[in-house]
Amino acid sequence: MPSTAPAAAAATDGAIDEALYSRQLYVLGHEAQRRMAASHVLLWGLSGLGIEIAKNLVLAGVKSLTIVDDSLVQWSDLSANFYASPQDVGSRSRADAALNHLVTLNPYVSVHSTTCADVDAMIADPTRLK
Repeated sequence: MPSTAPAAAAATDGAIDEALYSRQLYVLGHEAQRRMAASHVLLWGLSGLGIEIAKNLVLAGVKSLTIVDDSLVQWSDLSANFYASPQDVGSRSRADAALNHLVTLNPYVSVHSTTCADVDAMIADPTRLK
């Protein structure tokens, strides 16, 4: 059940939004940022650490992020997963609860969610991550 932000063409034409990534460009350089903008990432697990990693990957400007976590949001998640809400408890997966928030962080990054059942197929065919 993919959903995505309006992904811009930063990685395809090699252009980098220097205003958005100015701090990263200073530290990493243009070539490293271009490589990151061409990267597809699969992240499994959106507990406290996982959600922080997901947020940082989107802000860093990877090309696409696919998140996987079928676990339903629990009350204990509300203390660490800043995108989960009390309305999500018991009714939505961690990935679904985070997805709509992650897509708003960076218009250059395509963010998708999928289920654990689809992961084997994605690993076998990496083009599905695009």
